[in-house]
Order: sequence, then structure tokens, then C-alpha cells
Amino acid sequence: MSINIEEKLENQRKNQYVNKTFTDFRKELLSYAKSNFKDQINDFSEASLGGMLLDFAAIVGDSLAFYTEQQFNELNFETATNNQNITSHLRRAGIKGGNASPSSAYVSFYIEVDLDSNAESVNLLKPDPIMLPIIKKGTQLSSNEGPSFILTEDVDFRIGPKKTVSETDDEGLPLTLILEKKGLCTSGEVTTETVSFSGNNEDLFLSYQLNNTNVQKILKVVDNDLNEYYEVDFLSQNTIYKKVENANENYLYPTTAPFRYVLENNFNNNTSVIRFGNGKGKKIEDNILTNPEDLLLPLKHRDYDLSKSLDPNKLITSNTLGVSPAGKTVTITYVHGGGIQTNVPAESIVNIEKSIIVLPNVSDSRSDIDTILDEIEGSLDVVNEQKAIGGTNRLTIEELKLQIPSSIVSQNRVVNEKDLISRIYTMPSDYGKVHKIAILENPFTNLTKDLYIVCKDQTGFYVNSNDALKKNLKTYINQFRVLGDSFNIIDTPIYNFSIDLTVSVKSGFIVESVLDDLITRIDENMRFDTLQINEAINVNDIINITLNTDGVASLITLPENIIRSKSFQDNFFDEFDEINITYSNNMFSPKQEFLNGFVFPKRGGIFELKHLDYDIVVRNG
Repeated sequence: MSINIEEKLENQRKNQYVNKTFTDFRKELLSYAKSNFKDQINDFSEASLGGMLLDFAAIVGDSLAFYTEQQFNELNFETATNNQNITSHLRRAGIKGGNASPSSAYVSFYIEVDLDSNAESVNLLKPDPIMLPIIKKGTQLSSNEGPSFILTEDVDFRIGPKKTVSETDDEGLPLTLILEKKGLCTSGEVTTETVSFSGNNEDLFLSYQLNNTNVQKILKVVDNDLNEYYEVDFLSQNTIYKKVENANENYLYPTTAPFRYVLENNFNNNTSVIRFGNGKGKKIEDNILTNPEDLLLPLKHRDYDLSKSLDPNKLITSNTLGVSPAGKTVTITYVHGGGIQTNVPAESIVNIEKSIIVLPNVSDSRSDIDTILDEIEGSLDVVNEQKAIGGTNRLTIEELKLQIPSSIVSQNRVVNEKDLISRIYTMPSDYGKVHKIAILENPFTNLTKDLYIVCKDQTGFYVNSNDALKKNLKTYINQFRVLGDSFNIIDTPIYNFSIDLTVSVKSGFIVESVLDDLITRIDENMRFDTLQINEAINVNDIINITLNTDGVASLITLPENIIRSKSFQDNFFDEFDEINITYSNNMFSPKQEFLNGFVFPKRGGIFELKHLDYDIVVRNG
């Protein structure tokens, strides 16, 4: 089969800048040759020498024009096809996500302690204060399903633990108590890597690629001189805001960051590179911010929450972009991991891999402190009462491209609903991920918006978010929302449904083949997985697909009876495949919600065709 090269090139040209093809170049060259070289060459037919020269020249012009058009297309993120150029567009738009996100869950920590012998009455159930520990953040747990989890906040048993009597004496009086306290955990593994840089590279922007993929966040970067390097958004950003915890209050204070780095994600292979500054660091005046009123340029950051960037000339006499680690050994501690497989079920996070326990009520000079620690660690148990939620697989380059327009428009703030939606969908992976969101007006006040969210579990089915992910979402939104804005984060009601059709098959057609073809066409054309929160099921489209399926004579089922509700009452065990078929606890009435060929969910709800093999039923009537 012959290939029309000219037509193929024409189809690839989405945008014409030069606006000339091979034929156009040849016509112009032919006109030029006849005008200026008619005395030397008279024959310019395709089979002649003159025609060959024209073809060669036209091919060169067409190739250069095509190359120019391709380069122009690469300047626009919508038409760019080269992965390296797309990566540049993503970084320019400020998109840093794309890695697999971890799941989150509240984990209950249990310890057994003695009663306080100095208490006036055992009925007060007052625990011995010496045995009240703080389980420090960074404690590592694991699930029976495989994924590891990390405690992200301190669990202080001195403040409001839940108490249960464990042991009693012969008279029934309590001797020991079981104390329970919850802590937020996210999936991931902590890894430490060490790299030594040569001292001959002081003027270079040194970099190091981390060995693991899906890097969530860098915990600490320190060199052998105990200088700590801080993550910034760009190397010209010299100031961060460090977080200080004082009792129950958290506050931020500005400080310079002469030792700094940027974290660059490779969107193609999911790896991460740490890039340092190129300065020698010998002209730094000090590391203390004394006159914040003299400094300018607000910017943003995260853990040690840099929300402002200051003029580096006010603090550092060097004009470099941070201090280089040349000639030093740098130790990097970071968290990596994530994916949909980290959405482990309830009561599966039960293993303690590494506990970090301190006893704030015990003096370090006490001789039996190790014995107390061993006793507490021996009684320590953990379990997650809810399933872990928020883990998603990494995004593709094409999926990341779709985030560029909203990221550019949002400009690091949340003013309207579009900004909020953009912020949530581009939330960094270490916060977890929500699958779909919708913002609705609150029916009772204009001062508050209702933010409906829904996630997916390990099997890819819709599931409500747990409290841990909601807390992460609240923490993230608070960085960008305007003061005074208020959002109610609400679980989206999940409504499972099925399709029930009775059709009449034309004579001469194989009934089973027609029915199977109809089921396939409904699944492929309706794309129920793309239904959004508050979006209706289009019954008219189902009817149209049915009547246009080859072999279908007519549709017998009434339109309002096509959609049927599925709930926990329809759960059953498939003995052939040996699997449990389950549905959500929410119910709805398709007939009551049917209007003009559409079935609408209740406010803030989302429809899900959960089990394709069971939930599309087609029969011949």
C-alpha cells in the first residue's frame, strides 16, 4: 500500500507558522528558475535534471519549515510532545506533584500502666504519671498487607487518654489500666543516604539523585560539619519560616537559609534530584534575622513553612545561590512510597517496627528509667480502626499537562471555587489524594461552602475519606485560603446502581451475541467511571445506544425503570468466583429521582456502577 508522504506531514502540522508545503516551495522555485535560469536550463519536468534540482531544494525547504513549526509547537504546553519540554512547562507552572501519593489513617496506640498509688481513690482511675509516655513522631509501623506507615505527630498520653481497666485484685479493685490515644500515620518508608562531594566542584550546582522513586518529602539534609540544608522553591529564595511548637501553640519565625537546596522531580521516571547552591559560604554575616522590617518579597514553602522570601543582600554578603556542599559528606533522610496498594483495610496496621518513646515525667538521672521504658514498650500495641485512605498511583505526563492551566491561573492563592479545586487536585503527594471533589453552596449561610470529597480504595472502588485525610486536606487548604473563608469538608454519599434492560432481538440474529454486544457498547460508551459528584445518569443515552445496537428490534423496559438502586441489602457471595459482592449502605429511589431522561443523585452524591459483571443485566423479552 502506497503512503502519501505529503498528506502524512500535513496531518502532523497542527499549527502552520510558515504555511508552506513541498508543493508551495516547488512552485516558487520553479517560477524563480524560469525567470533567472531559462537560458541555462529549459526542461524542468519531473524526469529532468532541472526537475530533480527543484525537488531537492523543495524538500530542504519543506523539512526546515516542518522543523520550525515543531519547535513553535514545543513552546506551547498544549501542543508540546517532547517529554523534556513538557517537564519544563510543568516546572514553569509550579507543578511539583505527580508521584504516587501515600494513604493516611488514624492509628490507636495502647499501653498498659499501673494506677497512681498516691491517688485518693482507685475509682478515679488515675494512672501513674511516671509511666505516661510520649510516642514521638517518626515511629514506624507496618501493616499485615505489607505497606509501612510513619507516625506524623506526637502521641502524648499525659493529655486525655481513653482509660479502660485491665487487671483487678481479688476484691475487684483495679490494679492496671489500658490507655488509648490516637495518632495520625501516613504510609511510607524512611531511608537515609550518604553522598560525598569532591572539593574541586565549588563553582558548580552540585546535585544528587535519590535511589528510591516516589519521594514524598525530605526530612533532613545535614553535612559532616552539622550544617542543616533547607528545602526552598528556588535557589534565590534565601529565607524560610521555621515552625516552633510551644505547648499547644504553634508559631512561625523567619530565619535565613544560606544552606539550601531544591528538590526536582523527574516526571518521566519518577525519580527525584536534590540540587544545591554554588557558593563557598565564607562571607555569611550570621544566621539570625534581626530586622525583618527591612526585608521584602513574600513567598511560600512547607514544613518549616517558608511563606516569605527576603532580599538576600540584606542578610548575606555573598551573591551566590546558596552554599555548596563541595568537599563535604552530606546525609539525606527522606520518606518515599505510596500508591493505591497502601490503602490497607481496617485492623491491618498492627506491627511496630521502630518505636520512639520518651518519658517526660521521669528524670534522666533515675536509675530505673530503662526498666520503665522496656515495660511500656513491651505493652505497646497499635491498630487502625478505619481503613487507610488517600493512596493513589503516579500521574502520567498527559495527566500532569491537564493541571498546567489551572496552576498558572491560581497563582498560589485560593480566591474562587476554581482556585480551590485546582489546589486540591494538585495537592503534593505527601498529603494524600482525593479522587473527586465538588463545591456546593451551603443552604444555610453564604459564609461557608460545602466541599464534598470521595476517594478510592485498594480495589479501585469509591470509598469515603477517613479523618486523617480530611485533616491533611484542611492543613493544606489553610496555607492558601483567604482569611475568613470557611469550608465544610463532607463525605460524598456513594450510590451504587445497576442497569436492567429487556429488549426484543430481531429474528435471524444470535440472541446471546446481541445481548453481549449491547452490554459492551453500554460500558464503553457511557463511561460511568467519569461521572462527577452531583452528576446525573443520562438514561436517554442508554436508550439511544440500545436502539442503535445491531440486532435490537425494540426496547421493552420503560425509561424510568432502567436504573435500579443497589445497596447493602443486595450483598451476596459468588460461589463460582468465591468473592463477596458488596455495595454501599446508601439507598435512593431511581423513579423519584427520574426527570426528563436523567436520574439525579441526592445532594453531593455520586453514582458508581460497582460490579460490571453483575450490574448490567440485559435479557430478551
